[in-house]
Amino acid sequence: MLRPSTSSERTPLVQPNYAFESSLTRKYQKRLHHFQCIICASFLIILVVSLLMTVALNLDVDEDIPNSTDVIPNTVVPIGNLTGVDPQLIPLLQLKWPLEARPSPQWTGKNQTKDIEVAVAIGKKALQNRTTLESTRKPLDTNTPANKAQRATATSPAVKPMADAAYAVEEATKVLANGTSPSTREGGIGRGPPTRGSFTEPPYCQPSPPCAPSKYRSQDGSCNNLENSVRWGVSHTPFRRVLPADYGDGISSPRKSRSGASLPSARDVSVTVHRPTYAQDSAFTVMLAVWGQFIDHDITATALSKGANSSSLSCCDTTQAPHPECFPVQLDKEDPFYQHYNLTCMEFVRSAPAPTCHFGPREQMNQATAFLDGSTVYGFSELRASQLRLGANGRLRMLTIEGFELLPPSTDPGDGCNTAEMNAKGRYCFDTGDDRANENLHLTTMHLIWARQHNRLAAILGKLNPSWDDETTYQEARKIVGAQMQHITYSEFLPSVLGADVMWALNLTLKNEGHDNSYDPTVDPSIANHFAAAAFRFAHTLLPGLIHNVDPKNGSVSYVQLHRMLFNPYALYSEKGFKFSVRSAINTPVHGVDPHVTTELSNHLFENPTSNSTQSKIAAGPCGLDLVSLNIQRGRDHGLPSYPAWREHCGLSRPKTFTDLKGVFDDLSLSRITAIYNSVEDIDLYTGALAEEPHGRLLAPTLTCLISDQFLRLKIGDRFWYETSDETVCFSIDQLTEIRKTTLAGVICANEGLLEQAQPRVMEEISATNPMVDCTELPQPSFNPWRQVNS
Repeated sequence: MLRPSTSSERTPLVQPNYAFESSLTRKYQKRLHHFQCIICASFLIILVVSLLMTVALNLDVDEDIPNSTDVIPNTVVPIGNLTGVDPQLIPLLQLKWPLEARPSPQWTGKNQTKDIEVAVAIGKKALQNRTTLESTRKPLDTNTPANKAQRATATSPAVKPMADAAYAVEEATKVLANGTSPSTREGGIGRGPPTRGSFTEPPYCQPSPPCAPSKYRSQDGSCNNLENSVRWGVSHTPFRRVLPADYGDGISSPRKSRSGASLPSARDVSVTVHRPTYAQDSAFTVMLAVWGQFIDHDITATALSKGANSSSLSCCDTTQAPHPECFPVQLDKEDPFYQHYNLTCMEFVRSAPAPTCHFGPREQMNQATAFLDGSTVYGFSELRASQLRLGANGRLRMLTIEGFELLPPSTDPGDGCNTAEMNAKGRYCFDTGDDRANENLHLTTMHLIWARQHNRLAAILGKLNPSWDDETTYQEARKIVGAQMQHITYSEFLPSVLGADVMWALNLTLKNEGHDNSYDPTVDPSIANHFAAAAFRFAHTLLPGLIHNVDPKNGSVSYVQLHRMLFNPYALYSEKGFKFSVRSAINTPVHGVDPHVTTELSNHLFENPTSNSTQSKIAAGPCGLDLVSLNIQRGRDHGLPSYPAWREHCGLSRPKTFTDLKGVFDDLSLSRITAIYNSVEDIDLYTGALAEEPHGRLLAPTLTCLISDQFLRLKIGDRFWYETSDETVCFSIDQLTEIRKTTLAGVICANEGLLEQAQPRVMEEISATNPMVDCTELPQPSFNPWRQVNS
């Protein structure tokens, strides 16, 4: 495997420069130096050959090629940046980055004012009928895996009225389509005329208002981009659509087969292609997946459709009238797991539609801010943020038990996590900036670490600046937390996921000193629909079925089934519990990124503790869900085009037949995919991207492409990016120097003694170049540069 560098140098060939390096790495350094010499020599040879070819072909190139250390965003990456890059990735890296979206097709519906007025009236009537239907339907039972799944995909009450308006627009769009067959056109009916206030519209449908200068980010992401102040990257706005949606009816119904028939059941695809495996990737730990989920929740929060009073929707109950937002997964009567429970239907609710300000195809809503800004810690609304604040000394509210701090308790009995049994013991799930924090023990622990980090910073800043009030201390600590999260993501997480060569080629590497001037206000950082609904869900394949922990005192190993850590944060009420959580995350190796997923997620997701037996023909239910099926179904719900279209988007070969995929997919995956799909054009993005051969990397080309593009946008499209030189919002050079000392291991170790020892790069396995060290040996930032002279 290509070993990722966590260096902030702008080259993939320089070893990370950590303060704790010792003689253990000298042999590695010598080998690396030798390898560098070979690469340099190869580069010179290639350069000479290129010059000779240029002369021979008499090419007259007038444009200046930018220096490799000054890659200009949104331009073709110069070939000089591709030295040392994996050859399979060169076609996609030679594209124009960030990647350009394909324009929406031309509108084919009616445009006349009279037609629009009739359509609006019909759309409003359809909404009225649906509201009446919802008033008679019963929600899901609270204590079911399906209800937990809907709670895990948290949807705020503010979404319901926006989604209702969007639904009415969809129904009006169907009238304006006038019986045409948009499903036969690639991209569907196209973007129609503006709705112009015919329905309730959000602020982003109006011209962007001016923004007052501010040193700090807004809570909801507004006023980051000054020209698109209430749209780009702002919470409760539509996802960014890169390829035109592929809906069954060209407007809103889930994607169908190229032939017009239904696609194979998502569960059948899961069972056929995404079978469990027990192979491990020894290079990385579960902490890689934990951090991936933590930042995923910071930048994405897909809203779900809801019933009356924002209640959960039941879709498999045949005694109730069907709801238009239901899209359950069909289960085979002989399903290898669910047949034991006599189940032929898995609950699934469609994502809530978002107003797009136009008639036309359906779009989904991102409730989170797109920016890596720590909103998963603080919340992505002013109301949520204020509820989490203590209101004194810049601190967040915490619960203190037996001398150590926990997150504040959530006393909502309907949150999908709290249980009467635990509540009777005085133990509750936790309240944070994101409603999904209790989803699994590792995630809850990460939330706890960063809440403690904020309060630790607030205490330090308060001592350095006694004159600061609560607001200033809070905002300065929040600003540092967001910067540290960005630094960890781009210095530790992304090099592991994308590889140092891709980081280098796309200018994703961090500067070693000074400010960064790569901000481009023309780059939309909003989260892409395909990124949230498919591409960034690759980490689900990393997770092992058993989480193990090594006791540092005696070396004994204990194991816990993964599904027993879901919606079970109560272990954090004891010191032993949160130490287990952290140690198990940095000690347990992950699986590779491939189609295979543990049965802990494909059979037992959110399973109740009483329903884990499959020994009897009819076991006590309800049983768990299949995360793979839900992922595939979500992509179809969102109208994501099929896998071949995404390869073409990434500059890779577009397969026209299954034979074209030989060498692209591993042989076993290809045979299974051929058996379940009727056409290569039917393959779901999630399944196809995971089936690609990574050839020694963590990710294969298509996933590398789609994830790289989004994180490039999050870096160069963020006006508050922590390395920025913008005098209004930037850190000083001395402050940046200290922030660059941040590591995830250092943050963990600095907070309340969670660990005594850790490997410096906790997302990677312990090795000779990543040895276990005492926490006191890890570099820690100094916050003296934040002292104000007049404080």
